[in-house]
Amino acid sequence: MATSIVILTGERGVGKTTACQESVALAKAKGYTCGGILTLTQPDGELDVTDVTSGETRRLTLPPDVKPAIVQGRFHFAPETIGWGNAILAEAAPCQLLVVDELGPLELERKGGWQKAFDVLRRGNFALALVVIRSELVVKAQLWLPISATTVFAVTPEVRADFPTTLLEVLEKEINLPDS
Repeated sequence: MATSIVILTGERGVGKTTACQESVALAKAKGYTCGGILTLTQPDGELDVTDVTSGETRRLTLPPDVKPAIVQGRFHFAPETIGWGNAILAEAAPCQLLVVDELGPLELERKGGWQKAFDVLRRGNFALALVVIRSELVVKAQLWLPISATTVFAVTPEVRADFPTTLLEVLEKEINLPDS
């Protein structure tokens, strides 16, 4: 299967995860297989992680007084949920659309978090991967990701609404390309 990776970046709160969710919904509606994880911010500021394939969701962040926790900045991550998410990522491919939301300082600076994402992205076995990465970490991430077919797309309020449709068009082209 030919593979391409789209790095989705942009300011906090611009709608990167929403663009991923809508892209998955469009792809599934067209019958494409989707895998990976989405990180969702809850109204209380806590984070959940969702398995793109099954829709199962687990709490990613913990209150500061709960132990054990993996501390990164203001977040206290649940080690069990990190393990669960890595297991999902390890089994996410083969698929047509792979989503990794998101790779941040925990992964790129501390070599923790969603480390299985790097393995699955290097293996390929997907038509298109959508990987959310903070703007300030894109260059560092590109050092870890396969060089082949990595595109950076900056989400802004002006283009966010059109992104899922555009991504679906790219996915359809990737699926119809002959394997090299």
